[in-house]
Amino acid sequence: MSRSVSFCFDDGFRRTAGGVREVFEARGVHAAFCVLAAPEQTADPFIRATPVADWGWWRETAAAGHPVEAHGWAHERLADLPLSEACEGLDRTLDVFRRELPGFEPSRQVFHLAYLAAPQAVVDHLAQKSLGVRRALGGAGLNAAPGRDIDCVTFGDPADERLAARIDRFLAEEDGWLVLVLHGLDGEGWGPIRRTTLEAQLDRLLSAGVRVAPPSHVLPTGG
Repeated sequence: MSRSVSFCFDDGFRRTAGGVREVFEARGVHAAFCVLAAPEQTADPFIRATPVADWGWWRETAAAGHPVEAHGWAHERLADLPLSEACEGLDRTLDVFRRELPGFEPSRQVFHLAYLAAPQAVVDHLAQKSLGVRRALGGAGLNAAPGRDIDCVTFGDPADERLAARIDRFLAEEDGWLVLVLHGLDGEGWGPIRRTTLEAQLDRLLSAGVRVAPPSHVLPTGG
C-alpha cells in the first residue's frame, strides 16, 4: 500500500503560516491551513495572544495551492453548546468561507474540528456538507485508507520530539495515511515546533518516497 502524510496547521497564526509556506513551497508540496471565521471573538488564550493572518493573505495562500479550510467560528468547544447553536455556528462559518475565498465549496473541502472533537450529531451535520471531517479517533492519526471520517494526531510540548517519534514509527512500521496537526513555529501558539524540525521531518518523508499532500488532495474529488 502506498503511504501519504498530511500536515495541517491550525489556528492561522500569521508568522507561522508564512514560514510554513516557505518550507513547503521550497519542496514543491502543500500544507492545509485550518482557520477561524471570527478569530477576534475567540476565548482561546493562545489565539488571543498571537496575530493571525487576514483574509487577503489567505486568498493569496489558497491561490498558491494550499487549501485554506474551516476550523470553526471562534474555536468553541462544540460539546459545550446546544446542538442547534453548534450547527448554526458551523453553517455560518462555511458562509464566511464562501464569501471570503473565491471558489470555496464545502463539498470539496475538509472541516477541521477545533480541539479535534465534537459530538457525533455535529459531525453528522458537517458530514452532509463537507468532503470530510478531521478529528481525533484514537488511532494516533493513522487512517488505513482515505475516508471522510479522518483521524488525526497533535502534539503538546515537547512537540519536536513527539512529532519526530510519530514519524519514526510511521516510516518503520506503518502503511496508510497519517494526518498530523501542528499549530505554531518557533515559539508561536500552542505546542510549537522549531522550523528546523519541520524542515528535517518533511525531508525525511520525501526522501522515503512518502506522498506529502493536504487531506483534501488525498481524498477523492477533493482539492
